[in-house]
Amino acid sequence: MMKEHWKMHYGCGAALMLLLAAAAPALAQDGRCDAGQGKAVASLDELPPQVLHLLGRDKTGTAGIADIGGKFNPSDAIIDNSIPMRRLLGGRAAPHCIVLAVEYGGVGHYERTLEYRLAGQEWTEFKAPNAGKAPNFPLPARQSP
Repeated sequence: MMKEHWKMHYGCGAALMLLLAAAAPALAQDGRCDAGQGKAVASLDELPPQVLHLLGRDKTGTAGIADIGGKFNPSDAIIDNSIPMRRLLGGRAAPHCIVLAVEYGGVGHYERTLEYRLAGQEWTEFKAPNAGKAPNFPLPARQSP
Protein backbone atom coordinates (compact mmCIF):
# COMPACT_ATOMS: atom_id res chain seq x y z
CA MET A 1 0.00 0.00 0.00
CA MET A 2 2.79 2.42 0.91
CA LYS A 3 4.61 1.65 -2.34
CA GLU A 4 1.50 2.44 -4.43
CA HIS A 5 1.02 5.70 -2.50
CA TRP A 6 4.52 6.88 -3.52
CA LYS A 7 3.94 5.80 -7.12
CA MET A 8 0.77 7.90 -7.23
CA HIS A 9 2.55 10.97 -5.83
CA TYR A 10 5.50 10.45 -8.18
CA GLY A 11 3.12 10.13 -11.15
CA CYS A 12 1.25 13.32 -10.17
CA GLY A 13 4.52 15.15 -9.70
CA ALA A 14 5.75 14.07 -13.13
CA ALA A 15 2.48 15.16 -14.74
CA LEU A 16 2.68 18.52 -12.97
CA MET A 17 6.27 19.01 -14.18
CA LEU A 18 5.18 18.32 -17.77
CA LEU A 19 2.34 20.84 -17.49
CA LEU A 20 4.66 23.50 -16.05
CA ALA A 21 7.28 22.86 -18.73
CA ALA A 22 4.65 23.26 -21.45
CA ALA A 23 3.32 26.47 -19.90
CA ALA A 24 6.72 28.09 -19.27
CA PRO A 25 7.21 29.51 -22.80
CA ALA A 26 3.73 31.05 -22.72
CA LEU A 27 4.40 32.63 -19.33
CA ALA A 28 7.77 33.96 -20.50
CA GLN A 29 6.13 35.38 -23.65
CA ASP A 30 3.57 37.27 -21.55
CA GLY A 31 6.23 38.66 -19.22
CA ARG A 32 8.52 40.27 -21.75
CA CYS A 33 8.30 42.34 -24.88
CA ASP A 34 9.76 40.90 -28.08
CA ALA A 35 9.56 44.15 -30.10
CA GLY A 36 13.35 44.34 -30.42
CA GLN A 37 13.10 41.37 -32.77
CA GLY A 38 10.29 43.00 -34.78
CA LYS A 39 10.36 45.43 -37.68
CA ALA A 40 10.93 49.17 -37.52
CA VAL A 41 7.81 51.35 -37.48
CA ALA A 42 8.11 53.99 -40.22
CA SER A 43 4.62 55.50 -39.88
CA LEU A 44 1.53 55.51 -37.68
CA ASP A 45 -0.27 53.87 -40.63
CA GLU A 46 1.66 50.64 -39.96
CA LEU A 47 0.13 50.21 -36.49
CA PRO A 48 -2.99 48.15 -35.65
CA PRO A 49 -6.27 50.13 -35.34
CA GLN A 50 -6.52 49.43 -31.59
CA VAL A 51 -3.05 50.86 -30.97
CA LEU A 52 -3.89 53.92 -33.10
CA HIS A 53 -6.99 54.47 -30.98
CA LEU A 54 -4.99 54.15 -27.73
CA LEU A 55 -2.46 56.66 -29.11
CA GLY A 56 -5.21 59.15 -29.96
CA ARG A 57 -4.75 59.05 -33.73
CA ASP A 58 -8.52 59.52 -34.13
CA LYS A 59 -8.43 62.72 -32.04
CA THR A 60 -8.08 66.12 -33.64
CA GLY A 61 -6.22 69.23 -32.62
CA THR A 62 -3.80 69.30 -29.73
CA ALA A 63 -5.12 65.98 -28.34
CA GLY A 64 -4.03 64.08 -31.47
CA ILE A 65 -0.65 62.72 -32.50
CA ALA A 66 1.48 63.61 -35.52
CA ASP A 67 3.27 61.03 -37.63
CA ILE A 68 7.07 60.73 -37.85
CA GLY A 69 8.43 64.01 -39.19
CA GLY A 70 4.93 65.53 -39.11
CA LYS A 71 4.05 68.98 -37.91
CA PHE A 72 3.43 69.22 -34.16
CA ASN A 73 3.62 71.87 -31.47
CA PRO A 74 6.84 71.42 -29.45
CA SER A 75 6.24 74.40 -27.15
CA ASP A 76 3.54 75.50 -24.74
CA ALA A 77 2.67 78.49 -26.93
CA ILE A 78 -0.20 77.12 -29.00
CA ILE A 79 -0.56 79.19 -32.16
CA ASP A 80 -2.56 76.62 -34.17
CA ASN A 81 -5.12 74.46 -32.30
CA SER A 82 -5.19 72.00 -35.20
CA ILE A 83 -1.58 70.86 -34.58
CA PRO A 84 -1.06 67.98 -32.13
CA MET A 85 1.10 68.28 -29.01
CA ARG A 86 2.62 64.82 -29.58
CA ARG A 87 4.58 63.22 -32.40
CA LEU A 88 5.72 59.68 -33.12
CA LEU A 89 9.51 59.46 -33.29
CA GLY A 90 9.77 55.78 -34.22
CA GLY A 91 9.48 52.32 -32.80
CA ARG A 92 9.56 48.58 -33.35
CA ALA A 93 6.66 46.19 -33.82
CA ALA A 94 6.55 42.44 -33.28
CA PRO A 95 3.48 40.21 -33.50
CA HIS A 96 2.68 40.50 -29.76
CA CYS A 97 4.39 43.71 -28.64
CA ILE A 98 4.94 47.22 -29.98
CA VAL A 99 7.36 49.76 -28.49
CA LEU A 100 7.09 53.39 -29.62
CA ALA A 101 9.03 56.57 -28.86
CA VAL A 102 6.73 59.60 -28.65
CA GLU A 103 7.75 63.25 -28.33
CA TYR A 104 5.58 65.45 -26.12
CA GLY A 105 5.54 69.20 -26.66
CA GLY A 106 4.92 71.87 -24.08
CA VAL A 107 6.87 73.61 -21.35
CA GLY A 108 8.21 70.23 -20.20
CA HIS A 109 9.12 69.06 -23.72
CA TYR A 110 10.16 65.41 -23.36
CA GLU A 111 10.18 61.97 -24.97
CA ARG A 112 8.48 58.87 -23.60
CA THR A 113 8.60 55.20 -24.52
CA LEU A 114 5.19 53.56 -24.83
CA GLU A 115 4.68 49.80 -24.89
CA TYR A 116 1.62 47.96 -26.20
CA ARG A 117 1.01 44.23 -25.77
CA LEU A 118 -1.43 41.89 -27.47
CA ALA A 119 -3.45 39.79 -25.03
CA GLY A 120 -5.82 37.48 -26.87
CA GLN A 121 -7.33 39.71 -29.56
CA GLU A 122 -6.89 43.03 -27.75
CA TRP A 123 -3.98 45.49 -27.66
CA THR A 124 -3.43 47.25 -24.33
CA GLU A 125 -0.89 49.78 -23.14
CA PHE A 126 1.64 48.26 -20.76
CA LYS A 127 2.19 50.61 -17.84
CA ALA A 128 5.62 50.38 -16.28
CA PRO A 129 6.20 51.96 -12.86
CA ASN A 130 6.41 55.77 -13.19
CA ALA A 131 5.79 55.50 -16.95
CA GLY A 132 3.18 58.26 -16.86
CA LYS A 133 5.51 60.92 -15.50
CA ALA A 134 7.73 63.25 -17.45
CA PRO A 135 11.40 63.08 -16.55
CA ASN A 136 12.39 65.63 -13.92
CA PHE A 137 15.64 66.51 -15.68
CA PRO A 138 16.18 68.18 -19.05
CA LEU A 139 16.75 65.84 -21.96
CA PRO A 140 19.50 66.63 -24.48
CA ALA A 141 18.32 68.62 -27.50
CA ARG A 142 17.35 66.48 -30.49
CA GLN A 143 19.23 66.97 -33.72
CA SER A 144 16.93 67.83 -36.63
CA PRO A 145 17.42 65.66 -39.72
